[in-house]
Order: sequence, then C-alpha cells, then structure tokens
Amino acid sequence: MEPWLVREFGGRGMGVVLGMASGSVVTYLIGKWKRHRQRASIVSGDARDTVVIHHHLVERRDGAGAPARTVLRIRTVGQSELSRVVPNGHLAEELLRRALKVTPRETLISMEHAEGSYLLETLTNFVCDRVGNSEFEHDLYVMAPCCEPAGMAIHQPITILLVRVADLPLFEAWPDCREVQVEHSAEGMRVLTLMALARRYRQEQEHLATLRRTGQRTQHMETMYILDLSLDRRSAVVPTKPVSWGRYEAVLKEMNLE
Repeated sequence: MEPWLVREFGGRGMGVVLGMASGSVVTYLIGKWKRHRQRASIVSGDARDTVVIHHHLVERRDGAGAPARTVLRIRTVGQSELSRVVPNGHLAEELLRRALKVTPRETLISMEHAEGSYLLETLTNFVCDRVGNSEFEHDLYVMAPCCEPAGMAIHQPITILLVRVADLPLFEAWPDCREVQVEHSAEGMRVLTLMALARRYRQEQEHLATLRRTGQRTQHMETMYILDLSLDRRSAVVPTKPVSWGRYEAVLKEMNLE
C-alpha cells in the first residue's frame, strides 16, 4: 500500500469515518426519541400537532306533548398537520403555545392581539380551501379554534369549530344545554365549549358594534370570524342520547353550573 494512502486514511480519513459513524448514531437516537414522544402523545391523547375542522349540525326537535330539545351532531370535514395549516413557523409555535394553555373551563384558544388576527386569517384560508367549493345553501358560520384538554376529551387536537350563527343562541343558557342530545355521550365537553362560544360571540359583537358606532378602530379585536360558507347540513339518522354529565361534575362545579 502506498505510504501516502496510509497517512491519509490514518489521519483525515479516519476522522471522516468516525464523524459519519457518530452522526449516524446521533441521528438514530434523535429519531428514537421523537418516536417515543409521538407514542407518548398518542397514549395521552395529545394530538395538538393536528388541526381538524368540525362542522356542527344542530337540530331543534319538538316532541309531541314534550319540551323541545336540541340535537347536536359533529362532522369532521378536514384535517391536516399543524405545520401545513400554519406554514409560518413562528405562528405555528404560537398557536401550539396557546393551545397548551387551555383549561377545562376555558377551552377556546385565545386569538387576541395581532398574532391572533394573523392566525384567524390563516385558519380561514385552511377552512375555505377544504369546504369552500361545495354547492350547498349558503349561511353564516362562526369560526373559532378550541382544544378540549386531557380528562375532558379522549383526543385533543386543535379543533376549528364551525357552527351557524343562527344556532348559537340555543347554547346560551345552561338549562337548555343540559338537555342537548348527542350521538356520543363523551361529546358533553363540546356542548360546554359551544356554550362558552355563544357567550363570547354575543359579548364580542356588542363590543364591536359599540366601537364602530363611536368611530373607534376594531383592528385585532375579533377573536372569531364570521364566514359565508355553503356546507352540507344533511346527515344520516344516527341515534342520539343525553350527555353523561356525571363525568364533568368537577367542571360544572367550577363553572357554577351545578
């Protein structure tokens, strides 16, 4: 073997080989660590790296000789990774940070200040890209993001709520919400979220109206958007049931509802 080849391999070449080997080991360990964290998220139900769109179908049924009742059906109409929904890395981290701050009492994700306005714009583009090409009857929908935390929901993705403006008043009063029928008894937390959304929507619209009437700016004041959408409001006849409110006893007491 040529002496120069021995010197090259014994010096710089050996360093290259060791560097490649150590890099491969580090890459493998990082990959294993990421998989471990992803599995831990699945086990705990944490899916906040995913954004889903939930369309809320609300029916008002009048029973013969019985009080009218509200039926809530939830349909998923879109899903994607957080990084794809919010391409701006800073905004994606901000949305995740805000989603981690939700509580059983406050499940709506904060959309305050300038970053919240940019997030609403981005989420609007995602929603319209997924549901904006249908040919059904148009209506006004409230769009707001939420994240129901562990213990209150089986899975915890970042959820974009879509509910008709005309249906929100049905969720303003607890006695009415308590009697809401759902397809799955675990959807009681969503009823409470819609109750909070209805209250915030009314307060926010009153505040915005006051600002406009007095000639003040409303920039960055909206924490939810009102969208003109054409969504399919048909559904199969799936049996419904009352919510098992016993599992939410602690939350109801904290909210002074029970």
